[in-house]
Amino acid sequence: MAWGRSKAPKPDEATLISSLKDAVKDEPQDSSFVVDDACCKRYLRARNHDLTKATNMLRATLRWRAAYGTANIVRDKFPIIEKEAATGKTYVAPGRDKDGRATIIMRSKHENTNDHDGNVLHLVYQMERAVKACDAEEKWNIVIDFNGYAKNTPLKTSKAVLSTMQDHYPERLNKAFLVDAPWLFLGAFKLISPFIDPVTRKKIVFVKGSAEKRAAVLLEHYELDQLEKAVGGASDYV
Repeated sequence: MAWGRSKAPKPDEATLISSLKDAVKDEPQDSSFVVDDACCKRYLRARNHDLTKATNMLRATLRWRAAYGTANIVRDKFPIIEKEAATGKTYVAPGRDKDGRATIIMRSKHENTNDHDGNVLHLVYQMERAVKACDAEEKWNIVIDFNGYAKNTPLKTSKAVLSTMQDHYPERLNKAFLVDAPWLFLGAFKLISPFIDPVTRKKIVFVKGSAEKRAAVLLEHYELDQLEKAVGGASDYV
């Protein structure tokens, strides 16, 4: 009779968290990014609880944050942030979804620069703000308003933004609502799709059609007074 080799039991999450913390303890530390249990859980979930992959991912984030200067991004890069934010093209809105998640609003028609690095920096700044706006709920939503959309974001910038979000803000995105995305964008979306993680792709929600149809989609996630009228809500906040 042949006896198969018995499988070692999988470590529980508490053990994985402890091991992950220990594995990155000598990496650069960031005062605005605490490697606590919640942080470790996000990185473990993002890599299906594979400790080696989660360690590599978290280690890369800590090194990226140190090189990018996220802890002092406002102090060191304020002139760039001020310029990119001048038109209100991207910001953390005051409203919350039904589960208390923060919302990042992006308005294509207010794009005011062609600065690749500036655009990426500005989004990093806004994602850092969204993280700080999180309370018990760790995730946030993104609502992209395509009203007035005139041209596609350069593929280089789109890939950089996507990579930054997926690699360094794992398990932060709840849903991405694309409101009235035009055919011009859909062509660009096909180009960027291969770079979108399958899990992230499932979080994308296209919001289109009549005001009633848009409201019906949004009402699954928001009370309409928590979203601005421009994206299908009922708030006058701009």
